[in-house]
Amino acid sequence: MRYAFKAALFAAVSLTALPAFAQNAEGELVVTATRIKAPITNLPADVTIVDADTALSRGQTTLSQALEDTPGLGVVQAGGIGQQTSLFAGGANSYHALVLFDGLRINDPSTPNSSFDAGQDQVNGLSRIEIVEGPMSAVFGSDALGGVINMIARHGRDGALNARLDVAAGSLETMQAAAGVDGTLGNFRYAITAEAFATDGFDLTPRRMVTHTGNEDGARSGAITGVFDLQLAPTFSFDLLTRHREARADIDVFDFEFAPPFREYRDESVDAEIAQNDLSLARLGATWAVSDALSFRATFGGIDQDRVQERFGALTDSFSGQRRFGDLTLDWRAGDLGALRDVALVAGITDEREEVAIAQGFGFPPPFAFTRAEQKQTSAFVTAQGRAGLVNLTGAARIDDYDGFGTQTTWRVGASLEATDYARIYGAYGTSFRAPSLYERFSSAGAPGLDSEKGESWELGAEARFGAFGQAVGVEINGLYRHTVLRDMIDFAGFTYANVDEAKIDTAEVGLALRPAEWLTLHGGYIYTDAQDTVAGAQLLRRPENVWLVSADVAYGAFNGRLSWRSVGARQDFLYGDDSFGVSGLIGEAPQYDVVRASLGYEFSTSVQAYIAADNLLDETYEAASGIASAPRSVMFGLRLRP
Repeated sequence: MRYAFKAALFAAVSLTALPAFAQNAEGELVVTATRIKAPITNLPADVTIVDADTALSRGQTTLSQALEDTPGLGVVQAGGIGQQTSLFAGGANSYHALVLFDGLRINDPSTPNSSFDAGQDQVNGLSRIEIVEGPMSAVFGSDALGGVINMIARHGRDGALNARLDVAAGSLETMQAAAGVDGTLGNFRYAITAEAFATDGFDLTPRRMVTHTGNEDGARSGAITGVFDLQLAPTFSFDLLTRHREARADIDVFDFEFAPPFREYRDESVDAEIAQNDLSLARLGATWAVSDALSFRATFGGIDQDRVQERFGALTDSFSGQRRFGDLTLDWRAGDLGALRDVALVAGITDEREEVAIAQGFGFPPPFAFTRAEQKQTSAFVTAQGRAGLVNLTGAARIDDYDGFGTQTTWRVGASLEATDYARIYGAYGTSFRAPSLYERFSSAGAPGLDSEKGESWELGAEARFGAFGQAVGVEINGLYRHTVLRDMIDFAGFTYANVDEAKIDTAEVGLALRPAEWLTLHGGYIYTDAQDTVAGAQLLRRPENVWLVSADVAYGAFNGRLSWRSVGARQDFLYGDDSFGVSGLIGEAPQYDVVRASLGYEFSTSVQAYIAADNLLDETYEAASGIASAPRSVMFGLRLRP
């Protein structure tokens, strides 16, 4: 079945599609917060938009680079480009961030906790990324306790043929390339992007450790994305989204000495690698516009994810997961209903099935442990928004019914008050959940009767804009406070999983933007996080209490440039000594670190841009994930062609 699906995916790449979550490239219209396209200033939510072309012009070619300056989103990369990267949204755990590709869920079902690795993807095939922090299960279901990251694919533009080419090369023998074509041919729209990178990398074992040898840990990745649409009639269209990505990476591994004090030892092996890290996805959809106010949409598709770890050329672990889905959605723009204006509603039902096959050898040829399992779920949801006077209102409710552990009901409500034309105050309250993964339920340490993790959260925020420095909007300020409680969290109780943990997370964000000149914008931000494991009475790991973000953006004539500084405060983590040993379960404080990044671009014409970008400009030695070296200073030179 898995291979038949992949064959169908590649055959389908020559067909048609328009993503269900297509965005208006002009203006600040988003859909991820409610599934209804709306101005970002109307939404009672913490929403950030990352424009892919802007990121590329700064040399931020990978997903992790594009996301790293998002306030409130922790991006922890275990090494350099191509290495495993975790996303911590809203102070919650990394597996509490739901990641979508054009609205399609791509969290990996074969990982122990259904998390997403953000280290393998580039952004050349994207038009933008929408990040919504806070509980979003009422809109998207499981995993969205901390927030949602939605990668929006590029779509066909006007004109029969538009071409793009991006190439870059630099430090650590790194090379990147991407090429794309898109356009419109009558009733047919298309966009195809191919992208790849390769790097020799550096030794992931920190220099402070005695096992550091200088052996390079490289990585490579390649992907092709297709987005197509065919308008068969004025009221009926078909669409198709396809993507296939292949990646691999060298790694350093931990060996376990089964003798007191049960210490872990990092083995600097040139023969350990993630030999396969592949993702295939496809979605076929049909939309029927009954009228200007009412439309129906049906889609079906799925994802395949396959990872293989090898050592000395022999397979040690393999993880395979697949997800299949079908859904039906109603979109109704009701207009004015009594005192409510601009009322819109989206309702839908979804049927989904997941399967995993996992073989683990724990450093030796498997299977010492083998897991094969599947589960099904059906869901129904409704989201709505409208306006009453100066107040924008949103609401969402969802029911998810899973085989084996019952029904989960979540909801979210919010309001945004336009205090003046230049200021607003907003608030929201919502509940969320994470279904136990198939690994947590059915592995050798699993517990089939696990309950879902549950969360509830409220937040208050404010934004204001002022004229200053001769600019219509010369000053912008914003602030946000969020309180989250997580219950029935899944962790080990002895040798099996159980719902044993609880957490309390308080986050606060403040931001300031100044435009002292038309060509200069200054940004500053501070994020405070208090993430407590209330059962253990300790801080949650890898959540720094203090993060500072400062940047200066310049756009002057043909030049554009950016200088940014990110300061990540001390945080709790598993610690490993300079001798490469770590006592099992030892947790301590990882030190604060600073990262400075700079880029400078020049447009020779509207079709040709060159740039230079430097990461870790001050060449600071640090470990974003304790025990794994973060990237040294690196410089990339790039050329972007848009004939």
